[in-house]
Amino acid sequence: MNSFSVADGTVKKITSTPGILVVNFTDWKEQDWTITFENLIAFQSLGAEGEEISEIIESKKILIENINTEDIDDTIKSYSFISAWSSTPALVIVAKGYEAKKT
Repeated sequence: MNSFSVADGTVKKITSTPGILVVNFTDWKEQDWTITFENLIAFQSLGAEGEEISEIIESKKILIENINTEDIDDTIKSYSFISAWSSTPALVIVAKGYEAKKT
């Protein structure tokens, strides 16, 4: 997630459809972004909408319980949106990849 700065940004809206998750995000400069995660396996939101984010951590380790990792290929990753206030994941996404665009 090097295409934009997430520090002090805010998750505005999360929308899911089969296989796709869209996160509307506003960065610290008040620039709006649409982040589209493709080949979505799962996501977990813990009050993410409206949450200020300090960073997004990309990991090959699957960070959501109850996912059978034997059925997932090596290209799938976890993306954790870390809360600026609690330093815990507010949103965890398990997907193949993403695309971020200014809106």
